[in-house]
Amino acid sequence: MSFLRPTTPDGPQNSERLGKPSQDRPTGCLIWLATKNAADAGGVLSLVKELSYLREEPVHCLVTTDTDAPFIPSVARGVIHQFTPVETQGSIARFLDHWQPNIGIFLGDVDAPKLVDAAAARGVPFFMTAIERGGMRNFPAYLSKFRTCLAASAADALVLRKQLKSAGTDVEITGPFVDTVHVLPCDDVECDALAKLLGGRPVWLAADVQPGEIPLVEAAHRRAFRAAHRLLLILVPTDLDQVAEMRAGLDANGWRTALRSEGDEPDPDIQIYIADIEDELGLWYRLAPTSFLGGSFTPEAEGADPYAAAALGSAILHGVHVGDAEPRFRRLALAGGCLEVHDGDSLGEAVHSLLAPDRAAALAQAGWSVTTESAAVVERLVALIDLALEQAGDA
Repeated sequence: MSFLRPTTPDGPQNSERLGKPSQDRPTGCLIWLATKNAADAGGVLSLVKELSYLREEPVHCLVTTDTDAPFIPSVARGVIHQFTPVETQGSIARFLDHWQPNIGIFLGDVDAPKLVDAAAARGVPFFMTAIERGGMRNFPAYLSKFRTCLAASAADALVLRKQLKSAGTDVEITGPFVDTVHVLPCDDVECDALAKLLGGRPVWLAADVQPGEIPLVEAAHRRAFRAAHRLLLILVPTDLDQVAEMRAGLDANGWRTALRSEGDEPDPDIQIYIADIEDELGLWYRLAPTSFLGGSFTPEAEGADPYAAAALGSAILHGVHVGDAEPRFRRLALAGGCLEVHDGDSLGEAVHSLLAPDRAAALAQAGWSVTTESAAVVERLVALIDLALEQAGDA
């Protein structure tokens, strides 16, 4: 799957608004998520992954939005993006003829009544879920064509039921559908073995570290190490081609290092463990009570996804450069689920302070609560969509 970024008003944006897609429809089940803002679509990957576990076919997601605001990078890589087609018969027909969505989900109030009418006439089952409590006091008339509306609160449900009482649309109270994430996997046996090897030793993680951030991370580890001489840094670099050079520099500075790709283990005498095997962040977030998210000291770097760490109970530290993931960092900060640091010294101070288990646990709990807020909504949507797909297959 890919993310289509608009270029100029005369380029892909204009074409897509007219219902002229710039890529082929993927095979398998296509879930269509319509929303005004890209930032509200973060939870869709969790939805797609849960559906993929149930379905015996590939599940993909098309997200339509009204603006060209950026997606969270991890979401952008997992969805197809197109602008909501203009409300003309030709644009709508081209859109539906090409994509042929199996399911439609509207997040909040999307102004597309003709599009809904046309898709519903083709038999597309629709569902609506709210993105905030009390967001609308007068819901769109097109919701009468939806199978189920998931309300964010009892007050919203009351308004919906009154408005849709003659339409036969079900209304349920689930809470809002906010940005959420599917937890990263790991090898449970490997995780248990490493946890036993670490044996309660203090550990912190520096994830997705850019080459230019290595000196800052090293300075932070040196600061925290003075107060906890058994402290282990698990270092996950982004540039695997420079691992040998990076390790040589750390060794020259007096650190005892080990390299995962060579089969080394984080033995008690190792001070920096370089985890240079791809796609193992799920393992390290589970093992490290505190994680610094790399890329956040480097302007223009994509950086790590804060929800990936928060969902696995690791307390989050980050620099000032958070890029397109800023909405997720903002939500975490408002909930007290992450701490911002500005350089190697302040990172070291923060790591040292979070060696206190109660402090790290409080930060981690706040972050975990943010990432799991919509778990019940995702679970209910998955059940409703799976049933609708089964009924369509039996028809």
